[in-house]
Amino acid sequence: MGRSPVHARTRVNRSITSYGYKEMSFEDQIAELNEHFFFREFTYSKNTFRPTPADEVELADNILWLDDVIVAFQLKERKKLGATTAEEECKWFERKVLSVGTKQIRDTLTYLHSHPFIELENHRCHKSQIVGSQIKTIHKVICYLANDSLPVICSAKKFHRSKTAGIIHLIQAKDYLGIARTLLTPPELSEYLSFREELIEKWNTSVDAVPEPALVGQYICGDADTKPSVRFLEYLAALDHRADDWDISGIINNFPDRITTENKPTDYYSIVSEIAKLKRNELREFKKRFQLSMDKCRNDVYAQPYRFASLRTDCGFVFVPLVKEFLHRRQQGLQNSTYACKYCPASVGNGLSSRLI
Repeated sequence: MGRSPVHARTRVNRSITSYGYKEMSFEDQIAELNEHFFFREFTYSKNTFRPTPADEVELADNILWLDDVIVAFQLKERKKLGATTAEEECKWFERKVLSVGTKQIRDTLTYLHSHPFIELENHRCHKSQIVGSQIKTIHKVICYLANDSLPVICSAKKFHRSKTAGIIHLIQAKDYLGIARTLLTPPELSEYLSFREELIEKWNTSVDAVPEPALVGQYICGDADTKPSVRFLEYLAALDHRADDWDISGIINNFPDRITTENKPTDYYSIVSEIAKLKRNELREFKKRFQLSMDKCRNDVYAQPYRFASLRTDCGFVFVPLVKEFLHRRQQGLQNSTYACKYCPASVGNGLSSRLI
């Protein structure tokens, strides 16, 4: 989808397929894909828990959880090899995707709403408790890997409308791979799924008449008031990621290995969560100040702290370049700088930041 950005997180060349690819199951491939693009801290693929001592259930096949947003995935794979018919594949789709998959999504919502909290382990092997009452947005996705013989009347379906769960997204595995490669940050993925749901509410089955990349192009255009059309593919084709200007995945991936203070293993989550919630234009400003600070440190040159604030997330960041002379006082210097910036906020656009980390 669009021009492929050349940077660490997008060097994923293999396609998602169950044929001739024996190293990983479909579920493991999706787990690796989500970890690769949306970080280990926010990816959960071992999601069983015990609502009672005697029972063990699964919350979802895969979960992306960042702050008050969850993307819950149920994954369906057609494993039949050899000869098959369109009728057989249609029955599989109706049974496994539209029946079993949607029921599992409804179960996910029930579990979240009926338990005070659910403890899960992420891909960093850290346990956290999801408190359902604190989740504001739940995107419901059935991602499926079908046989090539699946009729278009089935594969074109983009959603299922549930009386209790609302809109459930239906996304083919190859399309989800394209989405992840195009929408490279957690807020973009969440925004796209919200936009996709808005299109479904406004245009109903008209979304089934266009391929998934056209819907991604329409999201890039930002026009939900126009009927979905293949003409929106041009916006996707014109997308230039310029990832080198804003990609900071290396910072997030290496963050836990660079911490010099003795804290709980998950204490840094409050920081990387705020970084992960930034959009590309905001990440560009973050990276610019981070690189300026690193350059000053490498050259042992004193500079006043750099500041950046996002009005959208109501969070600010302070970058304090350290010279060797003051290295032993770094914690006090960090506290002084953040307190000073808090009471003399940096402006972004036409507003102010009120919360800093």
